[in-house]
This record gives sequence, structure tokens and C-alpha cells, in this order.
Amino acid sequence: MEISKKYKKILDVIVKKNNIKYIAMQYPVRDIESLKKIIEYTGYSNDVIFVSNKDNFRQALMSKNNIFEDLFAWDFGHCTELGNRLIADNLAKEISKILK
Repeated sequence: MEISKKYKKILDVIVKKNNIKYIAMQYPVRDIESLKKIIEYTGYSNDVIFVSNKDNFRQALMSKNNIFEDLFAWDFGHCTELGNRLIADNLAKEISKILK
């Protein structure tokens, strides 16, 4: 998998060389498992913290919130200010858990 090779290069520098945990966030509404499989091939799965945006975005979509400016990727697109806020809030929540 070509994308796994690219992730491996990144993780070699971040994790192996600098001993830093990596946070990998999946695209909105997409399942985190597909990202986990990509990173699994790098050998760094245990050094990566995975953050999903699937549930928070799907819940917002059910409420008819305008979170995407377009749907360039068919099921998601470029975020509006609200969509960006959903991502930022979700990531902040996960970082808070890590720091506790």
C-alpha cells in the first residue's frame, strides 16, 4: 500500500527518531478502521492515537447542520466554520483524555 509507505516515513521521524506519539484523525463520517488498517502496515499501530470524526459528524448531519461547503469526496467535503469547530472540539476532547 503506497499510503502506508508514506505514513511509515512520517512515523519513522515522529515516533522512532523523536519518540513522540502521533495522533491520526480520520476524515469526517469515515470509519476509523480503514485508517487503522493503513497504519497497521507501518508497524507503528501501538504508537498512534486514533481519533474518529464519524459519530460527531453523522449526528450533526442528522440535525441538518450545514457542516460542508461541498461534497467533493462524495460523503464529505470542505468544512464550513461549524464543521471545522466539530473537528477542533473533538480533537481537544481526545487530547484532554490523553493528558489526564
